[in-house]
Amino acid sequence: MLRLLIYKTAAEMDSMTKPEVAVRLSDKVSMCNYKANRLVCNAADFAMQVHGGIGYSRHKPFEHIYRHHRRYRITEGAEEIQMRKVAGHLFGFMG
Repeated sequence: MLRLLIYKTAAEMDSMTKPEVAVRLSDKVSMCNYKANRLVCNAADFAMQVHGGIGYSRHKPFEHIYRHHRRYRITEGAEEIQMRKVAGHLFGFMG
């Protein structure tokens, strides 16, 4: 479901100018950003749990994946900001 949302949003972005994307698709971009980062972090966290202590060490790629994508949950705008942006579009608070 997430993959299709990303593909659809990307296809719509390709057919618009940059100012149009900012106005018409920022809620969909926020949805993709929030859900994709959350999905990757949960998968990496689960993989580290399955592998126990060695999953947290640098011997397995899970630690790097988790650290890398956890950073994106912060730098692209905190999850709360992404949720507020989506809620604003859903309830008509965004212009």
